[in-house]
Amino acid sequence: MQVLLTPAFFGSLFQAKCMFAPNRLKLRFWSVWIAFLGLSAIQIAQGQQEQTDDPTIAKSPALKGAWLIRVPLPLSGDIDSKIIASLESISLRSQGNDRPVVILEFVQATPSSEAAVVGRAGALEQSAESKSMGQGSSFEKALTLSRWLSGPKGNRVKSVGYISSNLRGHAVLVALACEELAMLPDAEIGKAGIDEVQIDPTLQQAYLDIASRRGMFPEAAVRSMLDPSQRLVQLDLDGGGVEYTTVQQLETKPRPDGTWRERTLVPINQMATFKGQELSQPDRRWISQTVNNRELLGVALKLTGPITEKPTFELPRKAVHLKLRGVLYPRIVNRSIRAIDDAINNQGVDLILIQLDSPGGKLDDSMRLAYRLAEIPADKAEVVVFVSEHARGDAALIALAADALYMAPNALLGTGGEASINAAAIEKRKANFIELAKLCNRAPGDLVGLANPDATVHEFQAADGRQIRTVPEWILDDPVKPFWAIGKAVDYRNGIGVDQAIAMGIASDRANDLASVASSFGVNELPMEKQTSRLEQTVEWLASQRWLAYVCFLVGLICLSAELSTPGVGVPGLIALVCFMIFFWMNLFQGTIEWLEILLIVAGIGCLLAEVFILPGFGLFGVSGLIMLAAGLLLAGQTFTIPTNRYQLDKLVHGLGQLGLGIIGLFGAILLFHKQLGRLPMFRWFALEHPIGDKFVVAMDRLDEDRQMLKGRFGTTMTRCNPYGKAILGDMVVDVVSKGGWIDEDMPIEVIEVKENQVLIRTRKF
Repeated sequence: MQVLLTPAFFGSLFQAKCMFAPNRLKLRFWSVWIAFLGLSAIQIAQGQQEQTDDPTIAKSPALKGAWLIRVPLPLSGDIDSKIIASLESISLRSQGNDRPVVILEFVQATPSSEAAVVGRAGALEQSAESKSMGQGSSFEKALTLSRWLSGPKGNRVKSVGYISSNLRGHAVLVALACEELAMLPDAEIGKAGIDEVQIDPTLQQAYLDIASRRGMFPEAAVRSMLDPSQRLVQLDLDGGGVEYTTVQQLETKPRPDGTWRERTLVPINQMATFKGQELSQPDRRWISQTVNNRELLGVALKLTGPITEKPTFELPRKAVHLKLRGVLYPRIVNRSIRAIDDAINNQGVDLILIQLDSPGGKLDDSMRLAYRLAEIPADKAEVVVFVSEHARGDAALIALAADALYMAPNALLGTGGEASINAAAIEKRKANFIELAKLCNRAPGDLVGLANPDATVHEFQAADGRQIRTVPEWILDDPVKPFWAIGKAVDYRNGIGVDQAIAMGIASDRANDLASVASSFGVNELPMEKQTSRLEQTVEWLASQRWLAYVCFLVGLICLSAELSTPGVGVPGLIALVCFMIFFWMNLFQGTIEWLEILLIVAGIGCLLAEVFILPGFGLFGVSGLIMLAAGLLLAGQTFTIPTNRYQLDKLVHGLGQLGLGIIGLFGAILLFHKQLGRLPMFRWFALEHPIGDKFVVAMDRLDEDRQMLKGRFGTTMTRCNPYGKAILGDMVVDVVSKGGWIDEDMPIEVIEVKENQVLIRTRKF
């Protein structure tokens, strides 16, 4: 928001003062404004100076995070194409040997207690295991997904399967296609052929091919999980090794006496199942990790960054494009929320692309928009934010609420913005910050530090290896036996650049523009920006035209002066009323004006009018009116009152500079056109110039003649003259102007000169 210029009123005031003020007073008036203009010029030069004293943020090695894709079981519908589309999107981020880590978490799509599985023969079987999942999965869909994971495209990512419950059916094939497997100790994998009446050679060969590409499970174990007739046998070799085979393979295997000892692992007519704690034993090592819960998965995989959930959608993606630029006024937040709801609910959009460049606005409004973005269900739409330049203050909360955050090479997160956010404001909304951090899977300390750069945020590490950034007072720990160890403090005062944001796991990657970000999500052409109705667009455009507010204020003041000069005309007063209404509506619509600004502007105009028309002279009312009017107009162009950060200070300096430049332009126009203004038809109509020969004109001429006769007469001051006042000259009370400084009341005076409509006096000398 730009600060309002008010050259019209100051020009009108200057003209009015010149009509009544002597030369000495004019010089005083000019000296005051020249000093003010010089100060404004210095301030605007300082405001435009680049911030070159900020220390350069050292680049840190990037944290290694992971993407999490949920695999809902049983596999059905188009879930395989959606998962592959998400995997394709992640694989585009692969750079040489630096492969993104993708965790495939197998989850139950429906409650297992209600799952009824129908085999190919039509037999209905109710699962007896309450924790099992995967039965009923389509073999074709499992094979399509497994081929991608174990093929050339899948090698561009490091795939890790995570099994938290008993995995059954053809979902086992997808697990075998992963590069690594992590399981809960009590979770099981097996019974891959539970949905098949008979295992045909084609199906069995597909399992063997996929398993051989990864080499985790022996061929015999795969056969035993698939076919109940393939009884699994472990051979303990005399040399200390171990082999696994089936009974059928063992019958054809030549065996010299005493070369191994046989041990049956899976009985006849039973498909093999294996627990996580068995598969991680040193003599097997068929899986890479066992973890007690998902929170420890990052520690087990030696990740230094966060695990970010990646929604699954099919290609082509249906995207919507929004831009958030400038100050985030409440109307912009409301409009954005309406646009997002309409795109998801009515247009079926599954990808929300937001280009963000904002100093923020109000903390509560930004949190409201951030909540809306974070609460979008993962299966509904994916939110992607691209920060093109800045996301200051509370605007950073919107960036962190996205599923994926991208930044331009010179973009910056954090530092002070439009809103003044202090520790008290953060503490008041502590529960909201913690809840929002959980919703968007972010560290609470990042939300706090980017919103309030002066906040105290530390890194903490748990005894089990987990890491988090948060406010020390927000850590609930056992004082006797602490679970969390406090680490180094994190400095957000200079903002977070793209390199540091990637290293901290805040940003996903860098990008040059939003179009390149969209292409990595399967959108080849950036869609048009989401717009509101034409009527709303027109209203917003009119309200954003600051020059129109200036013109309305100018016209309103001119018409108000005309109405006060010639009361009873009516038309100028009506025009002034309409112009002032438009001026205040535009600022109220932008959300930058409140009762304080309104009272300051109205009181300032009232004081100046009183100084001109009621108490002539450049006194207390005039100075106070100028100060109140300038303060009101400056505050009307910004959302803060007193600057508390560098951004707000720069904006205030810029506003003062604009005000000074406007006054310079006004004075230039007055000097060039002061004679021509009075001849314009509009001004003559407003002023209702009287015709020559009018009785009023004749009376004024006679009054001038009488005043000329006062020269040289003596009298006494009736009031104090500072320099204007009243005096008694003979039997007349006359308005006089002191020529030699202030004169107290009841002092002897003499008239030294009558100039135009001013009677100049001085103290009488005896």
